[in-house]
Amino acid sequence: MLLRTLLAALLLAPPLHAAPEQIAEGRATAAAYADLRDARRDGWRKFGGPAALMGQHYYNGANPDYVAGEPLDPARLSNLLYAEIGGRQTLVGVAYNYRIGDGDLLPEGFRGGADVWHVHDVAKFAAAVTTDRPLLRWAADRFLTPEFTAADGTRRDRLAMVHLWTIPNPDGPFASHNRALAYLQLGLPGDWADGASKEAALGLSLARPEGCAEMIDTDAWIANLPRATTRRLHSACRQVADHVRARLGSKAQANAAGEGAWAAFDRVRDESLTPVQKLRIASIVEDGPGLLCR
Repeated sequence: MLLRTLLAALLLAPPLHAAPEQIAEGRATAAAYADLRDARRDGWRKFGGPAALMGQHYYNGANPDYVAGEPLDPARLSNLLYAEIGGRQTLVGVAYNYRIGDGDLLPEGFRGGADVWHVHDVAKFAAAVTTDRPLLRWAADRFLTPEFTAADGTRRDRLAMVHLWTIPNPDGPFASHNRALAYLQLGLPGDWADGASKEAALGLSLARPEGCAEMIDTDAWIANLPRATTRRLHSACRQVADHVRARLGSKAQANAAGEGAWAAFDRVRDESLTPVQKLRIASIVEDGPGLLCR
């Protein structure tokens, strides 16, 4: 009886729809930076490195992160996201960031409850990266800790983030990643991502010219991997990337090749990394989709 009641409640619950005017406002604001040169002229700078299914984040010091409790303004962007498509840097999305503390709830964000937030624990990440790097640890204590400490001493060293895509996304406008990017960056139709798996998109992303470097090098730095381990990962990635590039003739071929490539590379990665190295890499995301947002 209880199970039937719960199922009925779920079936009768209203669907989660974000306010379309908020989405439109965020995208309209971002449209002013369709050309990366305009963004740079207005003070937007790279943040972190490019990542598969996301692209490169840019920030602007004139647009500080939100803090817990502040209402979200769709026109006040925290990040711009660019990815190389067709040989040019293309605006593909934006992000909104909130600095929150241990006792703070996730932001209310966009109306309707459809926005998907993920959280970066800055303190945990800093500890993982500086475990065997004393000079870097000193720098983190000296500069990073004050950056995430409010004037009243309150620590807000968790960063809640949501993406809003400005290009079509098969998983919706707020998905943490955009699977269609892997196809577009290879010159394939974006709608080939429809019905395909995330693993297929990840495997296809390896076939891009910078795909292996994006997938491996940041993780290698975070975990301070031995050079031999990094070389092994690059060798495995090159092999599967070559396999994918030879099999892009149709949607079915491309998706099958992508899934196979990701399974093969992920197996090598799993065998090559120690449990401690895997934990260090995973430290960058506290709660989210699994793939690192860098």
